[in-house]
Amino acid sequence: MTTIGTAVIGYGYWGVNLARNVAGADSTHLVGVCDPDPDRQAVLAQNHPDADVWSNLDQVLADERVEAVVLATPASTHHGLGMDVLRANRHLMVEKPLSETVAHAQELVDEADSRGLLLMVGHTFLYSNPVKHLKNWIDTRELGAVQYLYSQRLSLGRIRRDTNALWNFAPHDISIMNHLLGETPVEVTAKGFSFIQQGIDDVCFASLTYPSGIGANLHVSWIDPRKTRLMTVVGDEKMAIYNDVSADQPLWMVDSGVARDSTLGEYESLGDFQWRTRAGDISIPRVPMVEPLRAEINAFGVAAAGGEPVPTDGRHGLEVVQVLAAIDASAQDGGRPVSIDRGPTDVAIAA
Repeated sequence: MTTIGTAVIGYGYWGVNLARNVAGADSTHLVGVCDPDPDRQAVLAQNHPDADVWSNLDQVLADERVEAVVLATPASTHHGLGMDVLRANRHLMVEKPLSETVAHAQELVDEADSRGLLLMVGHTFLYSNPVKHLKNWIDTRELGAVQYLYSQRLSLGRIRRDTNALWNFAPHDISIMNHLLGETPVEVTAKGFSFIQQGIDDVCFASLTYPSGIGANLHVSWIDPRKTRLMTVVGDEKMAIYNDVSADQPLWMVDSGVARDSTLGEYESLGDFQWRTRAGDISIPRVPMVEPLRAEINAFGVAAAGGEPVPTDGRHGLEVVQVLAAIDASAQDGGRPVSIDRGPTDVAIAA
């Protein structure tokens, strides 16, 4: 199998994991890593003795062996560095979020499309087996028709200075929700709260309305007493719980719900006729655990070589940024509903 020569930009907290997986994936090989910090360069040289070490992006793009670039730098640099990579005709994977603004995300998508290049966003959870399994349950209507879903992504730390908890945590849940439902929200409302650093929300609560009428809620925080990565999907026949913190039981299917019955004569009152709850069994499927990041990098290499397209392409990343920006706008305006209007080639937030 031909592998794609890949460079990683940034060897910080997440870049270390990306470089390891680029080096180990079947579809990519690690040409080198770029980071200006001498201490990180020393660690990099020790961890990947066969990889080149660069100090700036110009050195990376001057190397003809580099066919694709993985960008693991702060979100504020994604647009500028990403445009440089695309203009140099390299395939690009950008860590989430794709950009800090809808306009910049749109520019990255347009640039990649105009050059016939792959633009991919690092929404890693879409490559995890539990999410794939949950998506299959929804698509095959194991849960019946989805009515609503909600997520909690909470922890104590890492507290950031360059972004808020919404932009740091919520891209994961928005990406998963959009993927599971196969649609994107048309309206959001939100409230944010800052306690540690003025103007940087530590907690955010948001409600999302999808065009099909499905409702969703998300709660993110980096000042919570326990690590929580939980998503619940409620269907009109069954319900599902996705717990990413659980290593051996990440998915539960709960055979419970609210049912209507047309046999009015069997009930004592109209209220009893209209609504009746039932509680059934809980089933826990065996879900093989594979490192999602390795699967993601493999998918990137395959797609860059012209193979299977990825679910987390630039358009998907753009839609996630659009929802994030709308949530931010609502939170900054006291929870005012914000509509999300979509044109055929553009994305804009309508106040």
